[in-house]
Amino acid sequence: MRETAPDPLATALDRLIRQRSFDIHFQPLVAIDRAEIYAFEALTRAPADGPLHSPLVLFDAAARCGRLIELEQLIVRRAAERFKALGLPGQLFINVTADTLLAAREHVGTLAQELRELGLPTSRIVIELTETRPIDDLAQLGGTLAALRAHGFRIALDDLGEGFASLRRWMEMRPDFVKIDRHFIDGIAQEPLKQQFVRSIVEMAATSGGEVVAEGLEQEPDLEVLRRLGISLCQGYLFARPSATPRARLGAQWSGRLAAAAQPRLLQNDLALPLEQGAITTAAQLARRALTTTPDATCRQIVELFQKDEQLLAVPVLDDQQRPVGLLRSLQVLKRSTERYFMDIFAKRSCVEVMDTHPLVFDVSTPLRAMSDAVANLDERLLTDGFIVTRDGAYFGSGRCSDLLKAVSDLQVHAARYANPLTLLPGNVPIDHHLDRLIEGGETFLAAVWDIDHFKPFNDVYGYRVGDDIIRLAAQALTRAADPQIDFVGHIGGDDFVMVLRSADWEDRLDRVCAAFDAGVRSFFSAEHLAAGGYVTLNRQNQPSFHLLPTISCGALLHQPGSFDSARALAAALAEPKRVAKGRAGGSRFFVDRRQRSIHALTTVEDHVPAEVL
Repeated sequence: MRETAPDPLATALDRLIRQRSFDIHFQPLVAIDRAEIYAFEALTRAPADGPLHSPLVLFDAAARCGRLIELEQLIVRRAAERFKALGLPGQLFINVTADTLLAAREHVGTLAQELRELGLPTSRIVIELTETRPIDDLAQLGGTLAALRAHGFRIALDDLGEGFASLRRWMEMRPDFVKIDRHFIDGIAQEPLKQQFVRSIVEMAATSGGEVVAEGLEQEPDLEVLRRLGISLCQGYLFARPSATPRARLGAQWSGRLAAAAQPRLLQNDLALPLEQGAITTAAQLARRALTTTPDATCRQIVELFQKDEQLLAVPVLDDQQRPVGLLRSLQVLKRSTERYFMDIFAKRSCVEVMDTHPLVFDVSTPLRAMSDAVANLDERLLTDGFIVTRDGAYFGSGRCSDLLKAVSDLQVHAARYANPLTLLPGNVPIDHHLDRLIEGGETFLAAVWDIDHFKPFNDVYGYRVGDDIIRLAAQALTRAADPQIDFVGHIGGDDFVMVLRSADWEDRLDRVCAAFDAGVRSFFSAEHLAAGGYVTLNRQNQPSFHLLPTISCGALLHQPGSFDSARALAAALAEPKRVAKGRAGGSRFFVDRRQRSIHALTTVEDHVPAEVL
């Protein structure tokens, strides 16, 4: 009887598990809005000279041999040990399959105890469900996830949009983190459909209280697009490749660039700033009358024009109605003119043959922020050629990108004088200026004041650095819930914020703030405090006092034209709904006073009882 030859992969796997001859590499997840490393993902690497070196081969072999759970349990412990030994900061993401999760339900307490003995709190561990294996029993998986959360672990769903992942699983799992598959991230700067997909995911995550992570980031233009779409956590080769000995902090190159790139959010509320006389805020102020031409000009004429004037970089092409139809670029035209036979064929033809039919065009009213966003996506080789400004579709003038960048820089410096240094959100002066402008203009809007409940005892227990992180979390929740085109977020100081919403769906946006804060704040608590719902400290009389975990609360009112004569009067009226909101029990919440007011009298549509919205 012929003996079956041993499976070389099974043999190699048995040796790897027995000798534990695998390494753990770590790749950072970067918080691009704070210019720092937020977490590390642990990745398994088998010996390079063996048949299981590829992770795909390794885990496939383990699944076929019925040893996947055994292998992943070893990896989880090794990853935690190496993470602690290297002294890495932030959260630790560990990949596991559904098979291992389902088998681990009865052992979650043991794992939590092992981590505590290692000096690694479960609040720093994120269990990342990979999409390499199907899930047959969603109900049983839900029980395992509940057990993990009860012990302080957080949950991430990997590769959304690929494999077995689905929106249904997202809705049922309600993970703390959702990782978007790299297919939707790579090249997103050039793919409007990918941008729409990611935008939808970000909006859904804001509602469910989850955090979105962009995986597979390799190109800097993609980073800028992700930032504008509201993504704050990114992972990929652009920042760092997986390493057995990763840097504990972001390199100076990236920390400086990310910090600088985060500054444009100061432009979110351009009109809220008390601007100086002559400050540049729109495209009209950057436009200059310049040389133009028409499609009647020949290629020869344009080539000669650029050859005669080396300082001439670009010439707009206008139709009979003075509307721009393209842009002639010096570098492009002169390069074409040197091609063999070009002048023989095209010399007498219209210049449209060599013009760019999709130049950068702004209306005179376009604000600097929108112009800055558009220029950020432009090929840097085209920056020197500038842009065209129109009024009612007709040519108004030409602008230089260097002037635009200087104006943006000036506005940022001006904004920084009035910004809160911790969050970089507008402070008291621009808040009052913005409210006064809306009141004087007879605008309808919702004014809301937010603050963090039970914040001082939390600060005393966990320290001011963690307290600052909680304040940044609140700022992030507010700014993500606001529409940057029409809404406003300001930071009064400490843990107090102002939100001015002109969006019609303001109620949904208030809900998003509460959900995002409640979901994000959990990672700051120890498992013990999470289980107890708070902690005990000694009061001024040296007596034990129990304090609830921090939540965020909001008092708001609907402003109708003529309700108030100043921001000061409006702020005074907000004190009552804020008091009502803070008096309510439960998680994060808001209370909206819907009463119609006038400067001289108070009237209501139905009665004098504020309408509660919870």
